[in-house]
Amino acid sequence: MCSSSDKDKDKDIVGNTLQGQTALITGGASGIGLSTAQLFVEEGANVVIAGRRTDALDKAVHNLGAPERVRSFMADVSSEGHANTLVANTVRAFGALNILVNNAGIFRGGPLLEMEEDDFDENITINLKGTWLMCRYAARPLIEAGGGAIINVSSYLAIRAHHSTPASGYAASKAGILGLTRSLAVELAPYKVRVNAVLPAVVKTPMLTELVPPEQVDALLERSKKAHPLGRAGEPEDVARAILFLAQPQNSWVTGAELPVDGGRAVI
Repeated sequence: MCSSSDKDKDKDIVGNTLQGQTALITGGASGIGLSTAQLFVEEGANVVIAGRRTDALDKAVHNLGAPERVRSFMADVSSEGHANTLVANTVRAFGALNILVNNAGIFRGGPLLEMEEDDFDENITINLKGTWLMCRYAARPLIEAGGGAIINVSSYLAIRAHHSTPASGYAASKAGILGLTRSLAVELAPYKVRVNAVLPAVVKTPMLTELVPPEQVDALLERSKKAHPLGRAGEPEDVARAILFLAQPQNSWVTGAELPVDGGRAVI
């Protein structure tokens, strides 16, 4: 029979699974990134959030409510110089890097015959190249820390096409992230750096306004109830919890995984 002190001890362990860890989250000022940052802070981590708007970053840091353990830096992950500096600033702020969450991304969709080349390039440059650059510069401090975790945010569109969402450039960039995840999972395994991916479907984030005009977002979410077997679109917290699972050190035998977080959409 467990004593009350044992139960309190167990509770402390559950609430501090990232104690002493430092996490860098790109696209961390809103949506999935911000929800992930909140969970990481609650689990005891030091957290750096990165984005392209200082006002949004400042607001996010304030809302996270742990100023001694949260920092923010403005960065464009598709820039090699920005990626390098962002990782260096993270290590400088907290002394190490243990977790990288590659969440920064955009959606440039549309029918193939109507898309512009610039739309395709932007998908690839920010979503895929940006993820690769962050992995490249984060790998060394992760290795120096004795291992760690990289979690890449892909999409269910990387593995399933949907007739109502023509998005060839976006889908290609997110499928590329899966290839990158598999390759780096093997390459970095000897250094105890785990590399995994999550594949969200429709999630209630600001990115929805890149799919449809703002006045059509509610209708999109209503349609999503039928498209997802579990009967609803996702919340940012749904994806953040999956990212937390993949980041936690106790899950150290999970690498190269592609985890759908999609209400069952990928299996229909």
